[in-house]
Amino acid sequence: MNTPLRLFFLLAALAACKQSNAPSEPAEIQLSTDLNPGMVDTALSTIARGGGPRAERIAGMKAGAAALAGGGAPTGAGDVRWDDEPYGAIAAAAHGELMPAPESGRDVPPLWRDPAGTWVAVGGRAEVLLVATDELGDHGAPVRFTALTEAWLKGKVAFAAPTGGMSLAHFAALFQAWGHPIMEAWLRQLKANEPQLYDTDDQVRQAVVSGRAVVGILSSDEAAKAAASAAHVLTVYPNQRSIGTFVWPTALSVPKNAKNMEAAQKLADRLADRGTEQLLVARVPGYLPLRADIPVPPGVRSAANLVVISVNPSRISSEIAQRKGELAEWAGSIPRPAPGTPQAAEKK
Repeated sequence: MNTPLRLFFLLAALAACKQSNAPSEPAEIQLSTDLNPGMVDTALSTIARGGGPRAERIAGMKAGAAALAGGGAPTGAGDVRWDDEPYGAIAAAAHGELMPAPESGRDVPPLWRDPAGTWVAVGGRAEVLLVATDELGDHGAPVRFTALTEAWLKGKVAFAAPTGGMSLAHFAALFQAWGHPIMEAWLRQLKANEPQLYDTDDQVRQAVVSGRAVVGILSSDEAAKAAASAAHVLTVYPNQRSIGTFVWPTALSVPKNAKNMEAAQKLADRLADRGTEQLLVARVPGYLPLRADIPVPPGVRSAANLVVISVNPSRISSEIAQRKGELAEWAGSIPRPAPGTPQAAEKK
């Protein structure tokens, strides 16, 4: 190859290298989310390639139940928010801080949309029973919460203390679904059965797969981790013949202080559609679709095919405000596993 031709190819290669290393177009807006980063990045890339707004993912604000007691959800982070739990959106909606929800979310069942029309759910998680099948003996797997007070399960039921997160929302929902007298009787009986209380669902999962607990109450995404391993466990969607299974939704919203409102609303409209919900369910084990006719992976149930606790999240949040102190006192009266209790590795 002669020198001029070699020089031509060298310059072409350098130009291609510079082009490949050039930064992509700057983001128009920011999406604040605490959902799975890989799934979210895939959704944002797909939207941008389809002509939608270019968005940058930033960390979510983890607005838990504490947001309900303050002056609304934290503001100033993200032109669009997609929260793993709806606490922040509920608080922000109550303080008039949110724009109307996107039209593409209108086919989400009313149970998982803000009655005032501001936020909408795109997928959610269920509170399920994780059962260690090798520890059942001659007993069948429990399929309802009232079975957890039976004598054969004394000391063998594990769950996260209902002082925050999904566990607190679940217990508040049970107050609404059962009524206060039945719920308070169940709490007394459950305490008498000496349950194992932990700080997180992750610890509950480990208690079940290690055999320290026969059954655990935990979120469906944590149960999916156990089911994906070689542990001998069964996931049960409880109370299908009575009040139903608790499903806690995500929440998609657009704050009124979004810096680029037009792009924010376009992005929210794309994120709220069925395609994004299907992506979430396919990519993140343990998340349930809320709309009907969205395919689910093996072992996952669609909320559309479940009997669910039919209490609107806003009512659950009101119940939390009334019951949080009572539940914290109840949880505090139950001895915790001794410090240093080995969190045994999952059985292989």
